[in-house]
Amino acid sequence: MDSRGGRGDDDSQDESLSELLRSWRSRSDPRAFPGLTGQGRRSIGLSQRDVARLTGVSERWYGSLERGNEANYSADFLDRLSTALRLSPAERHALYLRAIGRPPALAAVPETDAAAEMDEVLQQFLDSQSPNPAYVSDLAWNMIGHNEPLREWFPWAAHQANLMRWAFLSREAREQLVNWREDWARPYLGQIRYARVHYPKNEALRRLERDILAGSPDLQGMWNRREVHEHVDGSLRRLKLPYHRGREVPVHIIALRPMRSDRLRVIVLMESDRVAASG
Repeated sequence: MDSRGGRGDDDSQDESLSELLRSWRSRSDPRAFPGLTGQGRRSIGLSQRDVARLTGVSERWYGSLERGNEANYSADFLDRLSTALRLSPAERHALYLRAIGRPPALAAVPETDAAAEMDEVLQQFLDSQSPNPAYVSDLAWNMIGHNEPLREWFPWAAHQANLMRWAFLSREAREQLVNWREDWARPYLGQIRYARVHYPKNEALRRLERDILAGSPDLQGMWNRREVHEHVDGSLRRLKLPYHRGREVPVHIIALRPMRSDRLRVIVLMESDRVAASG
C-alpha cells in the first residue's frame, strides 16, 4: 500500500496515515468533548465513532480514511478532523499530505497576528546585525521591527513603515533605489503578485496592490507583464542614500524566515564592500 495507507513490506517506509490517525485518536481524552461522556467510557482515547460524530461524517466514511483508502476528502472535512483531533499546524500539514497528497491552502493572515509575533528575542537579533540595517516585515511588507542602522539609512521607516508603499509611491525612492525600474520595481511587483497568489484572501495584500497601482499609473505596463518573483535573497542591488552622502553603495539583500512563522520576513542589508573586506 502507498504512503496514504498501511505499511508495505519495507519496514523503513514512512509512517502511514492509519498509524498517524490511530496515534492522534489515542492521545485524546473523550471527557474533554461535550456529548461524548457517558457511563462505562474509557478515560483516554477517541474511537472511530467518536471522531465521526465530531466531524459530522459516517463512521464508515471516517474508517475509510483511517484505513488509507483514497477518496475525494474535502479540505473542509480535513479541517474539521484537524480541529477534532486538536492537531498542531505541522500535524495538520502532515494529515493533508497523507490524505490527499498536497498541503493545505495558505489562509489569510490578519496583520495584527503577524505584529504580535515580533518579540524581544527577534528584536535582539535585529540589533545584533549592526552595522548592517535589518528589519522584519509581515506579508504585506509592513515593517513591524527594525534596528537603528535601518532608521539611519531609511528615516521614513520610523513613521511610514511599509516598504512597498515607499518604493512605489514616494518620489525619493526612484532616486535612491538605483536602476529603480529594472532592479527594484519589476522584482517588487513580481513579489507582490507571488504573495497574492499564495494568499488570495489576504485583505492587506489586496489593498497594497490596489493602492500602488492607483497611486502610480505608470506601473500598469509593468504589472501587465504578469511576472512572478519570489523574495530576493543574496541579490546585489545599489542604493544612493543621503546617509551615504549621495554615493552609490552596492548591497547584498539577505532574506530569512523564522521557523516559527510563515508570515514574517527578516531582511538584512549587507554592504558588498564590507563583505569583500571581511572575506
